[in-house]
Amino acid sequence: MVAPDPRLDAIARAHGGFVKSMALKLAPIPGAADDVAQQVFLEFLQKADTWDLASDVRPLLATMTRYVAARVWRERTQAMSPELRELAEHVARLSDQQGVAWYTDEEKEALRRCMDRLPKKSRHLARIHYFLGVSSADVARQMCLEADAVRRALFRIRGQLRRCVESDRGYANG
Repeated sequence: MVAPDPRLDAIARAHGGFVKSMALKLAPIPGAADDVAQQVFLEFLQKADTWDLASDVRPLLATMTRYVAARVWRERTQAMSPELRELAEHVARLSDQQGVAWYTDEEKEALRRCMDRLPKKSRHLARIHYFLGVSSADVARQMCLEADAVRRALFRIRGQLRRCVESDRGYANG
């Protein structure tokens, strides 16, 4: 058995949220985003030796996500009624009108600073949910809490981070 390449593991962890968010926009069918993201990384790993891993892989992952999402979208919509397919295509057209926004290094740094300012428990909760991808239900089980309490806490944390980043950016630009 061949040992996994730690660079590939790091790329998958670092860009999993990016791929999934793109997949949600490109294939807005329940459950499709997870399928698309998984397929993108499977195809990425299958061809890993052909990619330049030293450069930014986001454009590559974005292109792969577009192709995989289109393929999944076609497969899923074939089984739909004409009315439902028309509605799904309308949703897809709306998604196409919104481009994917890349975050600047300044915005990422502002988020890092704001994460560091969170209370320890909030920072831990945000990291295990958003960076490690642990579901709110699993977090609740691990922390002996109700899943709704975890979701409410994550909602409050997102609000705190949003306000902090906006004020941090305003401070940096002002």
